[in-house]
Order: sequence, then structure tokens, then C-alpha cells
Amino acid sequence: MLLTVCFTKKDNEMYQKTTRLGFHVCRSAVAGFGPDRRGMVETLSIAVIGAPGVGKTSIIRQFIYNDFSETYTPTQTRYVYRPSVILNGVMYDLKILDVPPISSFPSSPSQEWLDSRCRGVRSANAYILVYDICCVESFEYVKMIRQQIVDNRVGSSSEVPILVVGSKRDLQRQRFTQRRAVSVLVKKTWKCGYVECSAKYNWHVLLLFKELLGIAVSRGLRPNHTSIRLQGALQRNRCTVM
Repeated sequence: MLLTVCFTKKDNEMYQKTTRLGFHVCRSAVAGFGPDRRGMVETLSIAVIGAPGVGKTSIIRQFIYNDFSETYTPTQTRYVYRPSVILNGVMYDLKILDVPPISSFPSSPSQEWLDSRCRGVRSANAYILVYDICCVESFEYVKMIRQQIVDNRVGSSSEVPILVVGSKRDLQRQRFTQRRAVSVLVKKTWKCGYVECSAKYNWHVLLLFKELLGIAVSRGLRPNHTSIRLQGALQRNRCTVM
């Protein structure tokens, strides 16, 4: 099955590419802090969290814009991206939160509200925790955040989809430990998904979002009101996969 990728730039000029993953992505350049311009369309909120310099913003921008920059720009404020995807014939609207480095996961709604970097993090539907495969400290950060998510989220931790992502796979020879050791820990002990990727070479970037969405759907987080959401997809400045 062909993957159709569309996104709308600010001048409303439409671009499109295809690849073979069986996963359709409608990409819209609706990013920032503004109000939700999608009417009644439901969203699946995904918080992307990682230590400084692990490449989480590069992963998101590669997914949204097919863009990679060699220049490192630290994430200072929370940023929101809103792509739409189609998996197995069903459309899902994603609200991807690019979260600046935080010292800890917000333990209460009040803490989430008081720190603007954390807004929407505690209530996210799913999490992508990114670490640098060449930096053991970044993995320790992911370990800490994952445990805090488990401790502070309401309900069973098994209901919260978490995908751990090892970034910078293109630097494979510099990794601090073997992939299998991390994969076994994450999958067997933490009960989380695990993917490694390279934002620089766009390797497994689409796959990791497909993997997370698959976990979310399998755990009953599939949005309702499909007919309303499909109508929303036909609004102006949105793309439609034929």
C-alpha cells in the first residue's frame, strides 16, 4: 500500500510524496499556540520529551516538513504541531507537543498549569521519550521521566502508550550500549514500545509515529465520532487522501 504524504505551506501550495508503509499522513503547517482551527475534529495528544540535544525537534520536523538542520537550536518553549494521519482507513488528528527539557514530569494539574513548558503534558494521550543512543545520561533522563509518568498518571500505567525512541542511529558505532540490551529492558520490563531512528537520514521516522499510533489504538484510545472527523478533514486548507 502506498503512503501518501501531503502538507499545506503558508501560501497554501500543496506538495505530495509517496512511500510504502501503509500509513497515510496529511501534514498541515498549523503550528504554534493559536486556537484549534479544526472545528469539532478530535485530536490525539502526543508529548515528545527528551534531554537537551537528543534530536526530538529534528524528529518532529522531519516527520512534519521532511526537513533536517545540522544547526542545533535548543527548544526554549513548548511548541505544538498538528498533522493528520490515516491508518487502516481511519483518520486521526495528532497534536504533537514538542516539550522543552523539564526537570521532572508534572506531579499535579496545578504544577502542569504553573509551568508553561508542561502545559498539556500531564493530560497527553501518549508519550514519545527520546534519548541519544550515544549518550547514557540522556537514557537515564528517559528512565526517570518514564517512571514519573507511571507514578503520576491517573489509572493503570499500562493504559498510557509510551514509545521510547533511540535517536541518531546514523552514529551507530558510537552508541553507549548494544541495541538489544535497551530493547529488552524497554519492551520486557517497562512494557513500552521501542524504535531507533535517524532524523538526519529520515530513517524510521514515519515508522515510529505509526508504531505509537498502533499502540494507542490497540489500547482503546481510538477517537470516536469518525464521521465528524472525516467531515472536518474536507475543510479548506486540509488535504484529502483519495
